[in-house]
Amino acid sequence: MNIKICFFALVFLLMASISFSQYKTNPNINNYLKTNPIRPLNTNMSATNVELGILAGFARFEGGTGMNVGLFAEIKTESFSFVPQANYWKTDDMNNFEMAGLVRMKFKTGSLEPYVDGGIGLNFLNSHNPEKNDTKVGLDLGGGIDFVGSNSNYTLFGDAKYKIIVGDPNIKGITLSGGIKFAL
Repeated sequence: MNIKICFFALVFLLMASISFSQYKTNPNINNYLKTNPIRPLNTNMSATNVELGILAGFARFEGGTGMNVGLFAEIKTESFSFVPQANYWKTDDMNNFEMAGLVRMKFKTGSLEPYVDGGIGLNFLNSHNPEKNDTKVGLDLGGGIDFVGSNSNYTLFGDAKYKIIVGDPNIKGITLSGGIKFAL
């Protein structure tokens, strides 16, 4: 008996929804679309864009000096950027490959755009000291300046980062870099 009641209730709801949709699509009835035509969306909204870049520069970690290089992508939104990157630095007695993700806040001031950023990374550290060879988490804090020129296809930049590779003891250092970003 309950199955029959449920079946008839389902059929009644189905018929009611079909008749309602036919009522709403009747062209003779003055409806909302006739009185309020569809307008195109505002296309002036800024869309997310992506830039690919390379960097190279100077590194100083635990008293040793050396060089650093890196590749990154900057995924921009209206208020911030997400910057996944791969970095390599080498000093006198250590080298490190890092995969990191940063959040970047920019301050638009014209042709110079300063920024601050910070994030975390996964570090593959190698050293002459076997106790320091390990895969460790690192923190990156820094900032820089984008030199936005008249050509919108590329941007030159300068960047500085303070890096901490978390361990016992922590490994701390700085990288100073310059590079170029290409808009996609």
